[in-house]
Amino acid sequence: MRFLLLILLCMLTGCQNPSGNPALAGPSYPMELHVPNSQPIQVIREHEHIDIINSTAHTFNAPVLWINQRYSAQIPTVHAGQTARVNLWSLRDVYGEQMNAGGIWRTGDPTPVVIAELQLSEDEPLVGLIVIGED
Repeated sequence: MRFLLLILLCMLTGCQNPSGNPALAGPSYPMELHVPNSQPIQVIREHEHIDIINSTAHTFNAPVLWINQRYSAQIPTVHAGQTARVNLWSLRDVYGEQMNAGGIWRTGDPTPVVIAELQLSEDEPLVGLIVIGED
């Protein structure tokens, strides 16, 4: 009986989102670079990933992807007319907390993707993306 309780306890604690890891912390959201308009670049969520569909004639070289003005990660170059796939588990916030991308073993609801932006440099305005299909 104790063995079963121990296994149950391990399963319950193993499914929890671990607290942040300062060693993996990302930058603070650059609010001063936020602009209210967006480019014709669509973001479509597919489970634990998003597809970034660049419908422009511009290539974005190794930008930082921002989700919900909180989670970020540097992503590979998004070429003109191409689609880039990003694993949402790769995004972290300023405290090192991982975005809850969901998945079959998660007990809580995944974090919705509401706002998506690309940061090209330290001083250029952010590039707003169009999020499709998130409630």
